[in-house]
Amino acid sequence: MKKAYLALFVGLLSGLIACSTGPQPIKAGVEACDFCKMTISQENFGGEILTKKGKVFKFDDLHCLSAYRHEKMDSNDIKAVYFINFLAPHNFLDPGKVFLLNSRNLHSPMGGNTAAFDSKEKLAETQQKVDGSEITLQQLYNNNK
Repeated sequence: MKKAYLALFVGLLSGLIACSTGPQPIKAGVEACDFCKMTISQENFGGEILTKKGKVFKFDDLHCLSAYRHEKMDSNDIKAVYFINFLAPHNFLDPGKVFLLNSRNLHSPMGGNTAAFDSKEKLAETQQKVDGSEITLQQLYNNNK
């Protein structure tokens, strides 16, 4: 009897772990971008879209994330969008707390050349090195309409 309860508990726990409630680490060199299908090669660009059903879509470039969101997603199905922090690639930023820099000198994987930062100060420090301009989230999304 105890084994049956243990098996049930392990099964339920596994099911809960499999359902994502937030961003998942992106494995560069292993996973592919859900939009362009290329292997994700750089860790400091891109992001994820999490659906209300718990599916996670991963992207190698903010251009890919934006295009996928526009072309293949119903906005009512999106639970959350996360951006990779350019200066701390294993940290994700939500759209309400992100600052975006677009510069041809950033050289992102698919040419979107947009990076996400967690503060205006960090964006400005990088901007001094690569030039470019700060853009809004709406400008990022409108570039793929």
